[in-house]
Amino acid sequence: MGVYIIRRILNNNAFVSSDEQGKDIVVMGKGIAFQRTSGDRVPQQRAEQVFRLSEENAGRFQELAARIPMSYAVLSEKIIHQAEKRLKGKLNESIYITITDHIYSAAQRYREGLVIKNTMLWEIQRYYPDEYAAGLEAAKLIRETLNLPFAEDEAAFLALHFVNAELGVEIGQVYEVTELIQSVCDIVRRHFSIEFDPTSMAYYRFITHVKFFAQRLMLGSYYEEDDSELLDAIRAKHPDAYTCTQEISALIERTRGYRLGSEEELYLTVHIARVTKH
Repeated sequence: MGVYIIRRILNNNAFVSSDEQGKDIVVMGKGIAFQRTSGDRVPQQRAEQVFRLSEENAGRFQELAARIPMSYAVLSEKIIHQAEKRLKGKLNESIYITITDHIYSAAQRYREGLVIKNTMLWEIQRYYPDEYAAGLEAAKLIRETLNLPFAEDEAAFLALHFVNAELGVEIGQVYEVTELIQSVCDIVRRHFSIEFDPTSMAYYRFITHVKFFAQRLMLGSYYEEDDSELLDAIRAKHPDAYTCTQEISALIERTRGYRLGSEEELYLTVHIARVTKH
């Protein structure tokens, strides 16, 4: 059976070691580093959790692991695996830091009687339904594990961390993305004098497209293809949807200084035509 060599002790329950490739890992287990020093060898079977993160995130996680109880990291890992199963994909490894830190901080708040309302609860429920469902599952697990009344508002905060880990943007940019989605939806609602059916597949596809469209704007990643001929055909087939797209394009140019290309206008027009038809 192998051993871990302690390189740095974080607390009684965690230390930094190296894997076979010489990369930093955080090894956690109840009392695993108690009365030990750097250079000591610890049997691998003593470890309850082992975290392997990139160099970019390793330092932040080590700092976090040094100041919070091990139980929060264990709980976070369960929540992340549960979310990845629901969202059908791997989340950016930064989620191990952001979710763990959020749960610990929120738990401290709850125990002090400080419950924060999420002002974007409505938007998160409608624009990120899958992530919100993962947030509700996470809140349930937290309630059961920590005996804290995590409810809808907290589930929405957790959902934003999942969105952040999916899109690869900072949490502040997730708020910007959400606000942009809201603006686009408002334009479509006003233009067609409609209310969306959030249960329809057309709405789900529309929101998914707008979400990743907004993400590209935040990251400065745009379509380079020029498909003006197909856009002309779509414009002729869906003139109202195209006019609505032009309103959205004007908003983007006014607020972000970027003019949508023909490829982006094409896809947006198609999705608007579909969602307004249904």
